[in-house]
Amino acid sequence: MENKKPEDPKAGALSEKTAPPKVLGHVLTKGHAIKLHDGDIVVTCSEPGFRRAGLEHPHMKVHPEGSLTDEQLKMLRAEPKITVIEIGG
Repeated sequence: MENKKPEDPKAGALSEKTAPPKVLGHVLTKGHAIKLHDGDIVVTCSEPGFRRAGLEHPHMKVHPEGSLTDEQLKMLRAEPKITVIEIGG
């Protein structure tokens, strides 16, 4: 008789939590692609180097989910020199 360990139901859940986030698309810039994930925020700035919400903005940057506060997002959305693009749901 073969001696098998019982499957750990938590093992599957753990691997789901550590699985990399699904790529929803890409931004092509300066010859390379930046992966976009659910929850990412793409910020473009018409005047690179411009400062708003405590940050200096390049022409385009992808911010991972949770890296900008609600207050920062509010300030960025209100700024005419900046475009905020939210990825996903």
